[in-house]
Amino acid sequence: LATVGATVYSISGFEEPLGLRMAIDGATVMLPTVFDPSELRSDVTGKVVRFLQDDGAEVNKGEPYVELEAMKMIMQLSAGETGKVKHELAAGSIIKTGDLLASLELKDPSKT
Repeated sequence: LATVGATVYSISGFEEPLGLRMAIDGATVMLPTVFDPSELRSDVTGKVVRFLQDDGAEVNKGEPYVELEAMKMIMQLSAGETGKVKHELAAGSIIKTGDLLASLELKDPSKT
């Protein structure tokens, strides 16, 4: 419990591969351990279904680059920045949270 002024908040935290996940009065906040926009990492455990961009192709910020299967659901992950994508795994690879799926050669290197 934490008190700020006259308000009392219930806070709990959980260490995860990508950082600290905090629950504050039912709202979830993720505090990443390290953030490198040139690293495209998985935030789920599952399997790589397919890459949506060819190895070496340019992907734009916000554009999906991979499809993952987790708990029998297919989901797409999007690039956080614009750059050339380099696949680090193959389709069919089993992944866990935090695994490096692909790297980006950033179009704007000042973003690192």
